Amino acid sequence: MLVNDLFAESWLTESKDSAPDLDQLLGKLCELVIVKQKKNPKHYGYVAAAVIDPDGHVVASTSLKHQGHWVHAERAAIEAYKRKYGHLPDNCTIVTTLSPCSERMDDRYGESCEDLLDDYGITDIYCGYQDPTQDSGYTVTSNEKIKELCKAFADTFLGDQQLDELSFLGSPCTKDCSGHRAGYDWSARKGNITGNSPYSPSFNNGANLRAAGK
Repeated sequence: MLVNDLFAESWLTESKDSAPDLDQLLGKLCELVIVKQKKNPKHYGYVAAAVIDPDGHVVASTSLKHQGHWVHAERAAIEAYKRKYGHLPDNCTIVTTLSPCSERMDDRYGESCEDLLDDYGITDIYCGYQDPTQDSGYTVTSNEKIKELCKAFADTFLGDQQLDELSFLGSPCTKDCSGHRAGYDWSARKGNITGNSPYSPSFNNGANLRAAGK
């Protein structure tokens, strides 16, 4: 059970008149990340997410540290919404600066954000940047300035994992091994099948390595 005051810094706003502009909301989420980073300059890894309910209420939060683990922003925003309104209704939208995680993470509190959103039946997800190390398929903003800013936030914690990688299980990586890793993990979840992505040979290589028993 999360402590009661864990989400005390959640950002709350309401607007019933019309649905919020998603890119404007992403801009506000980016501001939230910047404010949080300034308050905690030694902690990198901040993401911000918001829940929009069918009535236009918006509840947002950044990711948070809790007992040595990261509470990801999607979970933080959902918990903040529930504290304010009691329960999460159907047909909510999630807006987040970084696409929901789908893979195992030892420093994460709880299950993956993908599984969490599935549990709540949330399928309408809008992102500022797609994490190349995780599953794809979410709607990403077409606003290049917002996308660049969200990528810059993500690079503070994604880049360090990838800078020095030259190969993945003997397969050469062109820039980093994020594509190989994503394909390998995807194949493991799907029962060790081969990759067939028309867009990412590195994803297919990773999936094929898993299918081959590497």
